[in-house]
Amino acid sequence: MSSPVDSLLGSPDALFADERRMQHIKTKEECRLANETIDVWCVELPSKHAEGILRMIKENIPNQDSIDLQHLRRFARPKYIPVHVTGGRNMGKELHTVSRAWCTTPSAMIQSPETTIWEWSGPKRDSRGPNRFTTLYLIICPVNIISHEAVTSLLREHAPFASSSSSWAYPCDIKSVTVPLLPPTNPEQAIEWSAKYWPTFYRKTNPFGAHPATISKAEDDLQTPLVGNISVSQAVRLAEKAAEATVSKGYGLRSGAVIIERVEDRTEIIAVAGDARHKPLSNAITTHCSEGNPACHAVMRAIGMVARKRLRCASAFAAKAASKASHTLETAHIDQSVRDAFFLDQPLTDLEQLYYDRDNLVPDGYLCLKLEVFLTQEPCVMCSMALVHSRIGRVIFRDRMPKTGGLTAETVSNVTGLVGLGYGLCWRKELNWQFMCWEYIDKNAPPLPDMTNLSLYTSFKEAVDTLHKSKDNTVDDDVTTAEKYHAPIVHHRHRKSKKHTSKTSSDTASTLDSNHHTIEVRTLVTNPNVSSFAGIHV
Repeated sequence: MSSPVDSLLGSPDALFADERRMQHIKTKEECRLANETIDVWCVELPSKHAEGILRMIKENIPNQDSIDLQHLRRFARPKYIPVHVTGGRNMGKELHTVSRAWCTTPSAMIQSPETTIWEWSGPKRDSRGPNRFTTLYLIICPVNIISHEAVTSLLREHAPFASSSSSWAYPCDIKSVTVPLLPPTNPEQAIEWSAKYWPTFYRKTNPFGAHPATISKAEDDLQTPLVGNISVSQAVRLAEKAAEATVSKGYGLRSGAVIIERVEDRTEIIAVAGDARHKPLSNAITTHCSEGNPACHAVMRAIGMVARKRLRCASAFAAKAASKASHTLETAHIDQSVRDAFFLDQPLTDLEQLYYDRDNLVPDGYLCLKLEVFLTQEPCVMCSMALVHSRIGRVIFRDRMPKTGGLTAETVSNVTGLVGLGYGLCWRKELNWQFMCWEYIDKNAPPLPDMTNLSLYTSFKEAVDTLHKSKDNTVDDDVTTAEKYHAPIVHHRHRKSKKHTSKTSSDTASTLDSNHHTIEVRTLVTNPNVSSFAGIHV
């Protein structure tokens, strides 16, 4: 049996379910802090001395673990460290690690039992013998904990850096290495940092946003709807129809919103609204704002319809409380009809009326608590804050709006101004409410770039060659957004793994405005005051 939304929009498979995918957008903290780095001291040493040197460091360097670097591998083998850290292969040092048993044991003349031929025979080379060991690199501590002179003097008092058979191969060459200060927020970032800085762990957590498991559960609900539930593609298509309906009447721009409620794994369409910013007021005066009435954006109208339905579906107790609020308006001599004409939070089209008339909202709920919003465009800053104040649970929008959007956090600037406002209002620690947000992008579109990696380009031509321009936006004259192109990069598993896979790569990212100007990237500065961390992973 087909659902009402299926009869109106068709089945999910018949739409662009195969053409688009959901991409969770980055939070402000991810963009601001995720690329901060810190300098640490590291040293090369033979594996047989690793435990002793680490114990000595913990005993003699106070606060060596004051900054939490547990996302980094404390000991790492050279083949898993970027070449710019190790400086390449040292053949003399590699020969030093080969077993010397063949040098100290004389050869003997023996006869093979199968033949009559006499042959020279040497001792069997045991690759796990006592004279064979591997080279490791050790993170000592952050450079602000101890000076280079002090740490060098300390290590030279202990083997293998003191006078020993290994001191010529390990001359206590302490290097300053740049490493990520904070943990990666996804596996791809861990792989990238392992290739660029130091072997890095991804621990399936995100200190800057929603937990990955929570995001995965939400995406499963949205992308695999139960029979009779509205899908993401259907909801976005319904928002498009709402936008088309108001545009056909000359009320506003091509922007639409759909709000649904999910209760016990069932979805109900609560409100559908199109943009009506240009609809004349009933008592319109001669002056006219070219931008229209901001209170009549699609998001604002949809939220208003939910509020009206809340009153209509409220219990007797809640309705009584609401009547007191109406009395307050009358006491303040506020004409209700003027208020209604200004906010336009009642249906203007047949499609809006269809869903507005259904009493399908759970009674006595709070604002838009945990409701889901589907939009044709990223909302402006005003509408984004309205979503925050309304306690929305999830937001999915189709088209990003770099000039006006308030939900995305990526920000770069060029000679003409900002490309992306960078507010990231969906998830900011300064606000008392956060919600998860996705962009419903073309399925074949690459992920958005990490804008702080723009320095990886070797030339302007390389940046231009990797640019992928987006389609013209139908609502605003927005500039195109940048996209990120991946190449294989090194992946490092846990230290306990016996096998490692390795690849090589570099990430590139860039963006241009509509006039093909280059971008001036905002640089991130490491916070020197970060403290109160746990211990470095060993």
